[in-house]
Amino acid sequence: MRLSVRHKLTLFSTLVILAVSSGFTWVSLGLARRAIEEDLQNRAIIYAREVAAAIGGGRELGSGPALHQLIVRFLEIRPTVLQLDVLTFDADGTTLVASNEPTSQLSLNWSDAEDVQRGRVVSRAVSRGGQHHWEVMAPITLEGAVAGAVAVKFSAQRSDELIGRIRFWALTLAGVSLVLMGVLMTVAIQIVVDRPIRRFMDAISAVADDGAPAPVTVTTTDEFGVLARHFNEMVARIERFSEELRTRIAEATGELDHRVRQVEQLNVLLYEMQRRLSHAERLALSGRVMAEVAHEVGTPLHSVAGHLELLRKDLPPALLSEDVTRRLGIIEAQVARVIDIISRLLDATRRVPGEPTAVDLNALVRDTAELVRPGLTGARLTLSVRTEPRLPAVLGQRDQLQQVILNLLTNAIDATPPDGRVEMTTRTRPGQDEVEIAIADTGRGISPADRKRIFDPFFSTKEAGHGTGLGLFITGEIVREHKGRIELDSNEGSDCTFRVCLPAARSEG
Repeated sequence: MRLSVRHKLTLFSTLVILAVSSGFTWVSLGLARRAIEEDLQNRAIIYAREVAAAIGGGRELGSGPALHQLIVRFLEIRPTVLQLDVLTFDADGTTLVASNEPTSQLSLNWSDAEDVQRGRVVSRAVSRGGQHHWEVMAPITLEGAVAGAVAVKFSAQRSDELIGRIRFWALTLAGVSLVLMGVLMTVAIQIVVDRPIRRFMDAISAVADDGAPAPVTVTTTDEFGVLARHFNEMVARIERFSEELRTRIAEATGELDHRVRQVEQLNVLLYEMQRRLSHAERLALSGRVMAEVAHEVGTPLHSVAGHLELLRKDLPPALLSEDVTRRLGIIEAQVARVIDIISRLLDATRRVPGEPTAVDLNALVRDTAELVRPGLTGARLTLSVRTEPRLPAVLGQRDQLQQVILNLLTNAIDATPPDGRVEMTTRTRPGQDEVEIAIADTGRGISPADRKRIFDPFFSTKEAGHGTGLGLFITGEIVREHKGRIELDSNEGSDCTFRVCLPAARSEG
């Protein structure tokens, strides 16, 4: 069984009070008994002296009947006297002259008689057969000499009863006082000790989120007050330490987050560098491929251009109608354009930038649409061109931008099934200094997985033998060189729209 401090203090205090109270009670009872016995002894001695003086003053020591009557009167006056003897002294010893109990002999002996003959009073307490009484012998003086003695036997019953009552009330009051002091001690311990301790326990139990206990509200000036002040100071130090610890944890967490972000940025940069390295490797491979293609295609194209010029000279004027002349001009222009594209491919591999000029996108869109119309007729497709009036010009290379439009148109035509529709529009982006060329088709669309790779070199969604995978790659490079971007909207299985956004040239006012 676990006892609290209050119970321990109450139990210990009760035991101490019980021990001290019992000791003082027994001492008090002993002193009271002794005082009562001394009082009884003194009363007995005084009574014996009075009787001896009365007998000696009346000079009736030798008169038997008168002495008996005197003894009867003395016994009536003091009912506690059990026996009264009148003795005389002679050469043979003591002689009983008169007594109310002639058959009963007191315990006084010859040595006591000698003390009485010397004028002393002898008294003693006698306990016999469970009875307690006092025996007193006082001298009777006649004409200045001790002629006899009075022996009195006093009952101690009243004194014993008085001592019993005193013992009863003393023990009763001691018990009541013990209980009362125990209750008062419990209350005092509850107020003085248990209540402050309970406040300390409540404060320790009410631990805050940071692990610090609550302050103690003890305003006394005793040891508990001092302890409460030190405890509150300790709580304040714990709170300051916890706040500092939280601050340092927050700083460390922030530093860790910063480091994590730096690592993430480094990872992004590393990924970007890896991607650019792969891109550079593909560009290098593309440069070699383009150089080889340019070399292999350039020679026959120059031959075609030469033969075209010879054909123009060899044809008789009668056959050179306006329509034939126009068509020969278109063929010559496109052959020259292909030769120029091959030259630019070679220039791209050599990183030779061209001088930008103002390009009219509306005119460029219409010219490019005329180039692909013969292919549209064979594929049974409809091409719709809508241009915005007064469209701002853009700064760039006209041939490169036409290659962008031509590549996107070619892809749209290849992706659109027969009886489909291709739409090309130009417009100014509202709220932005940009010009947009949108090429939309009603083809099969592009899957989400392919959208991430369509601008990679040598990636193609066409069947083998129908594409090199360089068209959109070159398109993207040209748009980026012109500080633009390409946006793609596609619903897989239904349609696809490419939007080329280029910065508008600022008009000088």
